[in-house]
Amino acid sequence: MNTLLPQVVFEGIVTVRDRLLQMPDPLRLESGDPSFDTPDHVKEAATKALRDNLTHYAPSTGIKPLREAMFAKLQKKNGMTYLKSPDQIFVTAGGMHALYCTFRSILNEGDEVLFQVPNWTATGQIIIAAGGKLNRLKLRPELGYRWDLNELESRITPRTKAVAINTPHNPTGGVMFREDLERLLEIAVKHDLYVVSDEAYEDVIYDTEHVSIASLAERYPKSVQDKIITAFTFSKSFAMSGWRLGYAVCSGEKFSENIKKMILYTANGISTPTQWAGVAALTGPQDCITTMRAAYRERRDLLFAGVNQTDFLRCEVAPQGAFYVYARITPAWNGNAWDLSNYLIDNFSLGAIPGDIFYDDTPSIRFAYACKTDMIRRAIQTLASAGKPARA
Repeated sequence: MNTLLPQVVFEGIVTVRDRLLQMPDPLRLESGDPSFDTPDHVKEAATKALRDNLTHYAPSTGIKPLREAMFAKLQKKNGMTYLKSPDQIFVTAGGMHALYCTFRSILNEGDEVLFQVPNWTATGQIIIAAGGKLNRLKLRPELGYRWDLNELESRITPRTKAVAINTPHNPTGGVMFREDLERLLEIAVKHDLYVVSDEAYEDVIYDTEHVSIASLAERYPKSVQDKIITAFTFSKSFAMSGWRLGYAVCSGEKFSENIKKMILYTANGISTPTQWAGVAALTGPQDCITTMRAAYRERRDLLFAGVNQTDFLRCEVAPQGAFYVYARITPAWNGNAWDLSNYLIDNFSLGAIPGDIFYDDTPSIRFAYACKTDMIRRAIQTLASAGKPARA
């Protein structure tokens, strides 16, 4: 039997979700699934592909029109001007698959990965499944949930192979500044590290800019550029979470050979009609991104204020990106994070995820505001009525 998989845990978010789905009209603040529908022109592109019988095997790393659209987007929007060809882009079954194939492509058993804490559960478990070890480094709330990069450099060991970042960040909504990324890239170059950047929330950003760390590598030699790997998804930007479409980007030839094998032997290519939907998403109207961002901003402001009106939760840092409020649990709650999560589910059908799920040992809880605005308003009223609870 495989000796790595027993170390991998099932995601606790699923436990919360499964309980909520058994309840009538639950408040779904546990889920990062956009409430919006996929834009019509994207759905029509998939329908047309079906009508045109574009339903056969596609190249395992992606159809040419999609990779060309991705290449144009990466150069213009993400500033990855050193990319030379669409052949440096690899289409995957969502962002999680991109991360899985990436870490399996670069890690050997025992390699360490510098890892943000808190962090989305799946990233850490993927690293463990690939044989890696998590070198956990806490994000600093006083820095807007960013790293102290001097502390990060002090934690590098001879076994450190890569640094993994997610910006905008799940679960805190923190965003790494341009100067953070420049300094991080200098550290990675100095210590010959891979940088794996999860940019799933690149378009869900509010009061600052999103910077792809790969855009800063133009002045570095190709050997540095080849060790920057970026993962993207269509799930958040285009409300396509159920379509399972993502991509990984890297200029390195060795990485290219490895990830091609990983994609081939885990998915053998992504659904062909889905890829044509991706072409339409990237080349068609982009106003859906602006519309969704405005709605998320309104929901953020409502939920951030509502959480801070309770006795038992505090969130000092307004999210700068993504669609989560990450709140600390105050001493007014006489219990742990799971107790609070269960209390909210059992008494109010309100979903929220304990910080333990995100590798965080500071009592915390995450609320998602990807759901409809009316549900956010109802959740705020629920939190107000929850009063000052004791241990559930």
